[in-house]
Amino acid sequence: MLQQLPEDNTFDHRRSDDGEHVGYIHMTDAGAFIPFDLLHRQRGEALELEEAESLLDDLGLAMFVEDWELDLDGERVPVLIREVRRDRVSVAFAAAEAIAKAADMTASMEIFLPTDRLHQTARLA
Repeated sequence: MLQQLPEDNTFDHRRSDDGEHVGYIHMTDAGAFIPFDLLHRQRGEALELEEAESLLDDLGLAMFVEDWELDLDGERVPVLIREVRRDRVSVAFAAAEAIAKAADMTASMEIFLPTDRLHQTARLA
């Protein structure tokens, strides 16, 4: 089941060293803090605030250089994440057999968040 980013008691988290928006933190009724990445995926259980912030700081934006696939018409196609906004993500279709990451940035698609259609792929060592 797809988890919805809670609207109440949820705030943006920005890294202190550069101000980059790297996720969201939800404060529970019990006073604990749950970290969510920019794609609204829960990245940890209820933590102390400093732990939730540190987890998101460590995750940073590195997740966007990973390989991604999009469920499209019953199959998974390679994509690159172009832009993430609070309510949607823009992806470009990637060349499946390229040596370096290449994508047609003019052929993009917006997907509303949260979504279960995007998948990080395992990297081969």
